Formats: sequence, C-alpha cells, structure tokens
Amino acid sequence: MSRPALSDVSPRLITAFLVLGSLFFGLTVIDRVVSIAAGFSSILLVVFLAWLLSFLVAQAADAIHRRSGLGQGKAIAIVYVAVVIFVGLLVFDIVQVGARDAADILGRSNEVTTRIHGLLTGAQKSLGLSRSVIDLAATFDQGQHELFATISASLNDEVQGIAGTTLSVLGNLFLIVVLSLYAVVDVDVILGALTRVVPNRYSGELSLVEHSVGRAFGGFLRTQVILVTIQVILTVVVGIVFGLPYLFLTTIVVAIAMFIPFFGPPLALLPPLLVAVAFRPEVAIPVLVVLLVVQTVLVNLIQPRLMKESAGLHPILVLLALLVGAQVAGLWGALFGIPFVAVLNLLVRYLVNLRVVDEVEGIDLMDAVAEVQAADPEISLDEAVAIAADQAEALTADQLEALDPQPPA
Repeated sequence: MSRPALSDVSPRLITAFLVLGSLFFGLTVIDRVVSIAAGFSSILLVVFLAWLLSFLVAQAADAIHRRSGLGQGKAIAIVYVAVVIFVGLLVFDIVQVGARDAADILGRSNEVTTRIHGLLTGAQKSLGLSRSVIDLAATFDQGQHELFATISASLNDEVQGIAGTTLSVLGNLFLIVVLSLYAVVDVDVILGALTRVVPNRYSGELSLVEHSVGRAFGGFLRTQVILVTIQVILTVVVGIVFGLPYLFLTTIVVAIAMFIPFFGPPLALLPPLLVAVAFRPEVAIPVLVVLLVVQTVLVNLIQPRLMKESAGLHPILVLLALLVGAQVAGLWGALFGIPFVAVLNLLVRYLVNLRVVDEVEGIDLMDAVAEVQAADPEISLDEAVAIAADQAEALTADQLEALDPQPPA
C-alpha cells in the first residue's frame, strides 16, 4: 500500500502542524528559561523592585520639577526623603499601634471564641439544624483549637527563621533603595547605553517600548492606589459609624489585601466583618450590607473602567493575566502580571496595525504617521499607527466598493 505524496496533504494541515510544533518548542524553551531564572529569583526580585521604586520616584520628581521649577536633583532628594519618612512613620505606627492591637486581640481570644460559639449555637437553633447532622459550635471549637495549636507550633519552630528573615528583608530594602537611587540619577546614561545597543532603524520601536512600559505600570499603580484609597476610606467610615475597635490594624490589613488584583476586594471585606462579628455582633449585619453594596459598585463599575482607561486591558485579559502570572511567578506574578500583559497587548496591537497598513496599496506608513503626528504633536507612536491603520481599512473598503458597486435599486 503506497503512502500519499506530500503534495496530497492539505496545506492547512501542514501549517497547523508547523504552528503546533513551534508552539510546543517555544513553551519548552520558556519553561527552561523560567526554571533557570528561578535560581536567581531573589536577585531578580530585588532588581525589579528597585526599578519599580525608581520609576515611581522619577514620576514624582518630574512632577515636582515641572510644577515648582526646582532642579531635578533637588526634586529627587525631596521625593526620597518623603518616601523614607513615610515608610518610617508607617513602620513605627505598625509596631506601636498594630502590635498593641494584635496583642490585645490575642489576649481576648477566649472572649472572642466564647462569643462566636454562642452566635453559632443561636444560629443553629434559629435555622433548626439538628446536631446529629452538623454541630456548628463544636466544629468551630475544634477548628480554632487546631488552628491555635498549629500557629503556636509554627512560631516556636520558626523564631530564629523569623529573625533571619527580618534581617534579610531589611537588607534587601536597603539594596532596593540604593539601586533605585542609582537608576534615577543615571537614567539618561542607562537609556543612552540601551539606545546605542539597539539599531537606529528600531529607534521608534524602542521609544514605543519605553512609552508602553511607563504607561502600563504607571496606569496600573494609579488604579491600585485609587482602589486602595477608596477601600481604606470605606473601612474607616464604617468603623467610625458602627464603632468597630482595632480600626488601625484593620485598615492596614485591608490596604495590603487591596493591592492583590482581582482577589483583593473580597479579601478586604473579611477584616472589618470579622471584627464586627467578634466584638460588635449587633452591628455585623449592617456592616456586611454596607461593605457588600459599596464593594459591588467598586468591583463591577469603577475597577474595570479604571483598568481599561489606565492599562488599556479588557476585564477578561485582566483575569487571564492574573491567573497566568500567579501560575508562573506566584504572588509577585499575580501582582505584576497585569502591567506585563498590558505592555504585551500594546506591542501586539502595534504590530497588527503595522501589518494592516503595509498590506494596503496606496498608503505609505511613514507619510501617514507623519501626517497624524503633524496634526497632533503630543500623540504617541502606537496611537498614530492605529489611526493610520483605520485610514488604511477605510481606503480598502473604498477600493472594494469601487470594484464591486452595488446595483441600483
């Protein structure tokens, strides 16, 4: 039985085979690169956080320089002094107030567990649940005893490790500040060296990458800060109105949780709700209702609009970026997967628009971009290319209409 000749195989099957093979090879290479990079994860994390801090400092220093007329060096010094003072005050408050609140909560653990036990017993009676089916109070008692036993054992085993981790964190923080300072001061030298490495014919693409990185990370951070601020204000207002204790510690935990994309808002509901259930059970239901209503508006209306305007991402891409980032790099991947995908999305759209313009006869890319930029000198390269692509599609539609006119009615 003779085998079919290669010419008898469908070109689409050959193309699909090559695409799948290339995809498999690419994923294998990426997996190997990620495995190698994992060995340098701590160093890469320090470098990345230093770059992120330098990016924020540069943005703030540039704003101070433009508005006040101070020199760039003085503006950078002001920003760094403000950052050090803010971090110092925050750490001092956490150590003084937060540690005191945490110790007080632990001291009242028996009171809290007794109150929750009573609430669960009353809830079981109200719901008419038989203890032979489920005993809510007994389940809670067993769970909290196991939890406290696990925490105590972990603390006893990790006392020395905690001290070493604290010193390591402080050392890394010092390195991050120093590296970011060098990056901000020598930014022109660094960018100049990068420009010399990249060929001149790709200078526009290099400028686009710099612009897209700044836009994506800046927009992402602004969105997160706005969301954190809204949630913190909500927590403070709810805590004051309903008289919730331990408001400082609750607010700190809420702010940290809100920095986690997508999953942060639901997590941020738990601290004030748990405090209300444990110490002010009579207001637990109103607190839950207020938090849920505002959180629903925040997550479904404000957050998608902010993320789309700042990072240019559809909510589906935001979720995919979060999931893929968490799978590849854990918590840090979940935090910064969104701006990375935003940069990738902008570059892909730029390449697609380039292809659209190049495939249309009768329109020159450089002339079209130059015309758009002449009309709006502040427009970015990717936006100018997108407008040129729209013009190319309109020209293609006109050409098709001229070739195939509609018959008269």
